[in-house]
Amino acid sequence: MIFNTALEEIKGNVKRMTGDLPNYNLNGEWKAFLSIDHQTKRATVINYSNASLDYIFTQIKKVLEKNNTKTFKVDIAYDFRKIIFEEWNKKALHTRKNYCRSGISFDKGFQTALMEQEINGNAMIQPGESGLALNLENLNRYLLQADKCRRKFEIEVDSELILFETLGFYFDGEKIIKLYSEGLNNGRRILDSMDTPEVERVIHQSGSYLANQVATSGEFVYGYFACFDKKIKHYNSLRHASSTYSMVEAFEVSRDATIITAAKRALQFLAVDLIRETEDRAYVVERDSNEIKLGANAAAILAFTKYMKVTETNDYTALCTKLARTICDLQQENGQFVHVLSYPSLEVKDPFRIIYYDGEAVFALLRLYEIDANQDWLDAAVQAFDHFIAKKYWKNHDHWLSYCTNEITKYLPEDRYFKFGLKNGFGRLEFMYERETAFPTFLELTVATHDMCNRMDELGKSALLAGYDREQLERTIDKRADHQLNSFFYPELAMYFKNPARIENSFFIRHHSFRVRIDDVEHNISGYCRYLNRMKAGFLEKNKEKMQL
Repeated sequence: MIFNTALEEIKGNVKRMTGDLPNYNLNGEWKAFLSIDHQTKRATVINYSNASLDYIFTQIKKVLEKNNTKTFKVDIAYDFRKIIFEEWNKKALHTRKNYCRSGISFDKGFQTALMEQEINGNAMIQPGESGLALNLENLNRYLLQADKCRRKFEIEVDSELILFETLGFYFDGEKIIKLYSEGLNNGRRILDSMDTPEVERVIHQSGSYLANQVATSGEFVYGYFACFDKKIKHYNSLRHASSTYSMVEAFEVSRDATIITAAKRALQFLAVDLIRETEDRAYVVERDSNEIKLGANAAAILAFTKYMKVTETNDYTALCTKLARTICDLQQENGQFVHVLSYPSLEVKDPFRIIYYDGEAVFALLRLYEIDANQDWLDAAVQAFDHFIAKKYWKNHDHWLSYCTNEITKYLPEDRYFKFGLKNGFGRLEFMYERETAFPTFLELTVATHDMCNRMDELGKSALLAGYDREQLERTIDKRADHQLNSFFYPELAMYFKNPARIENSFFIRHHSFRVRIDDVEHNISGYCRYLNRMKAGFLEKNKEKMQL
């Protein structure tokens, strides 16, 4: 069988690599895990302890043969550290949710040993009111189900735990994929390079994931909490529109017909079910609250205009015009927007809700201006920017502000816009570089800033960049693009959750209980699409220089 060769290769890799690993034996024994991938249910994880690595791999082979397993993962434990439960509990209580990234054995014999993926995939670390970091109910349920403990497990303040890291290898049925061993990358596949094909693959896969969430009606499955496959019942019209926008972006890269077909259904649902029209106005209405949100009208325009541009049609121009008129109605004399109205009264419900709406609205007006060149849209954008600049909105360091600043400078390349965009984009680079959460809008913000800087070079405005560290910007972009893959459900991670097939190739928010929501996927797609454009532009520039030489 093909996995025989794979096992021999994995064993050879382990023997070669363990010389570089600290403390890879515990009491003279190897500690290993076999994870059998079932795709429609949690992986079966079997623990192994033996002085002979060859013996362990012989036993693993027998199990794989018995189960006729096609995809699996092998992990070797190392770097064992003993710690008293009370001390571990204090540290866990002060660690971001789901960011305890080491494995834990609750006994010296390693029978109750759990890898980090098992622990977090079953929500075992959840600080409670009692000051206890462990969720004993979830821990005991899994230990019994996984046959790692046959009675209810108890733990005392002076109980000794063994923490450890793992050296992992995933076999996908064709090839062996090496995995990162520790830190924030723990358990994620090691890529030879973050090259163009890999970025295109991630965009295509996540775009396909979104397409699969679109029902025949055009409505999305809004999302899941991945640990226990719990469906999110709430719905959000704004996120429906913005997620559809990102699907069209994914189609533009992949040219996968299934994605654009699903996007068409989602656009139709948006136009018919989520938008209310009058003779000359249109409103995206939140069905749960009857709210008209500035951001929702903007997101709808972005989705429709992107679709029309990519498909070279004008199907939704009239509807976009109505949506844009509503946005202009929401703009006050000083350029500021009202954020939320009540439907159908059109009374002001919330003058200001969130900074995202402002930049999103201006970005949408400018994208519509690209299609129909109505001066009203550009004038409204200018008026809004007057307010942004006067009120120093750049202090928000918001990705939508980066988007709309980059966009307005295509038509009005004025110094004041560039200065605003530089302050917005460069103000928190160090924070973004170091941030441990895979916050997707950081990539969107930085790449939009990168695009604007390139335009400044082309226009001979590089002097405005004095004092801004562009190398730091580029390092931050590459760091965020790589780090965001830690929130991608590759199969080697999805296998530890209740329904792997449901979440594979999606993006999640780790500290929000591994939430997978359509907008979590959306922001990653949009960021990677812009990152891909940057990569391609860089490739062309390098080759242009070579040709000139």
